[in-house]
Amino acid sequence: MSKFHDCLKNLILSDDRLNSSLFSKKSIISIIRCILEPLASENVPSMIFHRLKNTEGLDGIIKRLEYSRNIDMYNFLDPDVALKDDLIETEFILLTSSRYNAVFIWDYSDDPNKETTSVYLMMNSKNVNHVFDILNENSKLDLKEKFYSFKPERRENELLNKCIANIVKNLNETSYENEYKDKALNFEPKDKDTKELKEKIRHASHEIRNQLSVLDIYSKILEKKFADDKTSSLIRKSISLINMELNELRQFENLNLKEMLIEDVIPLSVEMFEEIVKQNNNKIIFINSTLGGDKRRVFIDENKFLGVLNNVIKNANQFTSDDEIIIELTKDETHAKITIQNHGEPIEESVKKNIFKTGFTTREEGFGIGLGVARKYLAEQLGTIELTASDNEKTEFLIKLPLVDTV
Repeated sequence: MSKFHDCLKNLILSDDRLNSSLFSKKSIISIIRCILEPLASENVPSMIFHRLKNTEGLDGIIKRLEYSRNIDMYNFLDPDVALKDDLIETEFILLTSSRYNAVFIWDYSDDPNKETTSVYLMMNSKNVNHVFDILNENSKLDLKEKFYSFKPERRENELLNKCIANIVKNLNETSYENEYKDKALNFEPKDKDTKELKEKIRHASHEIRNQLSVLDIYSKILEKKFADDKTSSLIRKSISLINMELNELRQFENLNLKEMLIEDVIPLSVEMFEEIVKQNNNKIIFINSTLGGDKRRVFIDENKFLGVLNNVIKNANQFTSDDEIIIELTKDETHAKITIQNHGEPIEESVKKNIFKTGFTTREEGFGIGLGVARKYLAEQLGTIELTASDNEKTEFLIKLPLVDTV
């Protein structure tokens, strides 16, 4: 067993920490949110290391942190970052920032039901550095120089840590009490209520996106009319942030897969962008090479697939002008294939390898979200996306979706 694992276990089991009571999973999630929320809401320059086996209930805040330019996140379940030895059931969050630092460790290996655990939590202490040093020694990456570039006040404050421990214990007791009440009431949301809520979310998201598209167009008109590129850029940044939050809101919905003719879906996206691409003097063309031929269907979530197409078309439009954006649909024995191409400047080699990484962008006003979201949505639908060409002739992306049996 690794030195790091031994260190964490010793901390968890130490008598003067929080192990006097077991903590529920709801409490663990609440503590994580309390530690991370100040960094996410204020976009505080930070480094965050985590090993979370289940992020249910935390996806939203983690995405916000990952999308922030000021925050570096390292997931120790990622093979490129992971520790040299597996930690079995041990999970942790360790962070440092310009405001504060913290370490939070828990381990389900001693609980047969995996519903409760002992925890270790410390904030604003020099001992956080000690835990990081052991983490860094066992990591595949050397992160020491970057970690110690942050210099929050790391004074050893026993009273502060005891106060935090008492707050956390009270939070845990409240969580247990609420769980007991929920079970006693045997409360379950009605299917009808859930469906109505999902429908309201879907409708509101659609209408908001429609208005955001209008705002985006008028921001460009303002820029041309008044030569105020700064104000226009701020408007578009706000639009991007709202779109990001809408994407997060959509995670409330389950994946809604159904059999569809892909040739019926693509024109919906094309129609949405017909007027928008004119702002760059571009034209969008859809070529359906399956006309009169293969009628096999794909198994997709229509809304999420439209989100994929919209992201790729939007990128194609942003990086070219006086051009034709061509979308072509073909099918082979096993897959539907959609190519999206423009004819602007080639993508640099150094950019190609990072193009699908969330947060990577070459545009000053960009957030580096679109293509990463597209790949995630397609993976949920057993599809793929790749950059197949980028030279002086064309830049082309290929989307592939498996076909279901012939109908």
